[in-house]
Amino acid sequence: MRLASIEWKPALITLMALMVISPLVAAAQKPADPAKSGAAATPPAFANLPKVWRSEASHKDFRVEMTSDLFRAEWVNLPPAAAKQGAYIHTECRKAGSKWVGSSSIYQGIAVAGAPAGKDVKMCHLTVRFEVDSITPQKITFHSEAMRNFDPAKCQLLQTAWEEFSWVPKK
Repeated sequence: MRLASIEWKPALITLMALMVISPLVAAAQKPADPAKSGAAATPPAFANLPKVWRSEASHKDFRVEMTSDLFRAEWVNLPPAAAKQGAYIHTECRKAGSKWVGSSSIYQGIAVAGAPAGKDVKMCHLTVRFEVDSITPQKITFHSEAMRNFDPAKCQLLQTAWEEFSWVPKK
């Protein structure tokens, strides 16, 4: 059986971008100093972060939502054909010390090398680990598992490697 050649870098970049958001959420969730008498309470830092971020590598846009203990990201600029097939990337990380650690669930088309036209893309479900390294209003950096070897017939990851990625606010 011949394994398909897949361009996973954009998918991995997206996953890595999701991991970047976790550290930002952690920093934003530190308890605020008690309010001085008569002073208004300060909103959490993550409340002021942009809501939509763009992967610098894949150019996918992600809606990011954060609370004091949860980081979530969802792919929002799906091409119409991918949306019609139900494609998605959902990332969820939980606070673990100073980091945000979790995974990305992916359902998207995978190129099948040498397949006849119309059968050259197979929809596959994948799950990869995702960790956010830092979150600032200007950039989210993260690392995620990237595909190195994939069996499209079984939709199975055979080998992964950690890669670093970043997201910037969508303009």
